[in-house]
Amino acid sequence: MKAKNIEQQIVDWLGRPGYRPLKQHELAQALATEDRATFRRALHTLERAGRIVCLRKTRYALPAPKKAAKIPAPTRYRRPPPPDVPLSSILVGRLQRNAQFWFVMPDQPRRAVARLVRIRAFAEGLKPVEDHIVVLQLDEETRDVEQLTGLVTEDLGRADGPGVDVLRIIRRRNFAIDFPQSARAQATHTKVPAAATQLLADGRHDLRAWTTFTIDPDDAKDFDDALSLTSLPDGKWQLGVHIADVSHYVTPGSPIDQEAIERGNTIYLVDRAITMLPPHLTADVCSLLPDVDRLTHSAVMTFDRHHHLEAVETYPAVIHSAARLTYGQVVEFFAGQHVAMPPAVRDTLLQLRPLARAWRKRRILSGALDLAVPEVKCIMDERGQIKEIRQRGDDEAYQLVEECMLLANVAVAERLRAAGGPALYRIHDEPDAEQWDEMRASLRALSAPMIPATPAELNKLLHLVAGTPLAATLNLVVVRCLKRALYSAELRPHFGLSFPRYTHFTSPIRRYPDLVVHRLLTAVEQGAPPPYSKSALARLATHCSTTEKAADEAENESVDVKRIAFYEEKLRRGDVGPFAGVVTSMLGKGLIVELCDSLQRGLLPFSSLQGDYYQMNAARTHVSGKRSGAGWKIGQTVQVRLVRVDKVNRWMDFAPI
Repeated sequence: MKAKNIEQQIVDWLGRPGYRPLKQHELAQALATEDRATFRRALHTLERAGRIVCLRKTRYALPAPKKAAKIPAPTRYRRPPPPDVPLSSILVGRLQRNAQFWFVMPDQPRRAVARLVRIRAFAEGLKPVEDHIVVLQLDEETRDVEQLTGLVTEDLGRADGPGVDVLRIIRRRNFAIDFPQSARAQATHTKVPAAATQLLADGRHDLRAWTTFTIDPDDAKDFDDALSLTSLPDGKWQLGVHIADVSHYVTPGSPIDQEAIERGNTIYLVDRAITMLPPHLTADVCSLLPDVDRLTHSAVMTFDRHHHLEAVETYPAVIHSAARLTYGQVVEFFAGQHVAMPPAVRDTLLQLRPLARAWRKRRILSGALDLAVPEVKCIMDERGQIKEIRQRGDDEAYQLVEECMLLANVAVAERLRAAGGPALYRIHDEPDAEQWDEMRASLRALSAPMIPATPAELNKLLHLVAGTPLAATLNLVVVRCLKRALYSAELRPHFGLSFPRYTHFTSPIRRYPDLVVHRLLTAVEQGAPPPYSKSALARLATHCSTTEKAADEAENESVDVKRIAFYEEKLRRGDVGPFAGVVTSMLGKGLIVELCDSLQRGLLPFSSLQGDYYQMNAARTHVSGKRSGAGWKIGQTVQVRLVRVDKVNRWMDFAPI
């Protein structure tokens, strides 16, 4: 089919009366298109030319007809729409009413102005309840006028209802929770091959006699990577990294695949996960559960006695995991405590521990950034409220698994590059001069013990402050001044890891790029043509980088809303401290203090420091009392008590102890 013909067919179909926006695969089915590559090219050509538009959730339509320009009335009282009009057509907010009409006050954290949206109608069967949180679809024709209107499509319940705070994030960001019926049906009928002959079909290697095991967080629901280690003659070692063979079950263009592309990745919110694949695959069929046979795509790497990589093999395999371990169990085991596990797994861990340490040391010496970015883990109760906040440690068990995964990702990237075909890489560009300057300025403001000019000097600084009160803040400053890691069809180095070639291969259950890499690697192993063109991979890379960023933002926001609610409840109960904190920055009105256990920030106002007048130095790194001379500096630990919680703006005020 000629490209021009399919372009016109697409435009004609989108212009039909009663047309509702369709996704790419739905549109292809409607047009009975067999040449999907030509169809995709035609779609992108039309979109670039402005003849069609891609709406939310990648649905296509004709562009809205342009309205005749309106000449505003000549009055100096006419105001432009405020700058906080949301770009999304979906709003979430509190339902309220006045004497004339119902309206919604949208969720707009950290915004000074919350613009009300008038309700045009409620969805059929939906009864309005004042102060409930609702989802609203904006009327497009009012987007450019002063009074927004819309249709209420869903009632989420009371603001303090269980899980409503996180559900607000999900709806506002338009994340899909449920899977289409076609994807659910396909998942239900997907089974692990039962017979050994089926498991070992197509040259799959039988590794079920190998001692393999998984190590994951305590609350993990899916296990997509397993490890093995075999000692060889002459002091050599063979490391096996066995990854769930999702590509065996999820084929390109299938309903599950189409949904996985759109999602891009699993989203781990504080109280739930929005999975990329249907739960039946995520937690069962693809998951490397213990004591059952599972399909993998394995990378087997041979190292000499000096820990140098000698050879790499990759192939489809079958494993039988001997144990499902947690990071906590491995940490306890390394500390000499008794942990129940098979003797063969115990021996493997003891052999793997010094190897992982050596690999990590060599990587850091080669220029990889030894960042310890602080994170918090929220322990939830049955009502969906935080009962405890812990710092998530970068312990030795986590580092052991990380080193093995990094080795596998590099090995696969090298193999894809050597094959010379199109590939998907994980890249991280070096900070530009402006970012280096910003980083150095921020570090000076923190009174860092040295100001780095190179990655090696940056690592030296990170090691200098490790274990000090300044460490968490300084690591965050560094991360904020780095570029974001991305997916790319172009091969470029990974600055943070100091790898010239790197990809993501080890998490196909939760990252679509990893699934793509599995398909690319299979084609290389079989000597088959690449399943993707470079341009298709470039589009996938852009899309998956975007979905990953959205997931990260949502995950962070879910922690923010739960954490501030945690402190609001503490304040209500009178549990106001003392809390240990660190001064992280200074404003004209007070000190910004970050609590050590939860990383929650708040303001310690100068007005609460009675009996003196405080002056700040020009660099905003130190304040001192004019009479007493006593003061505070960035990085100093303080004891504070809680006096106010602003749940809307997610902020707190402290007072000194």
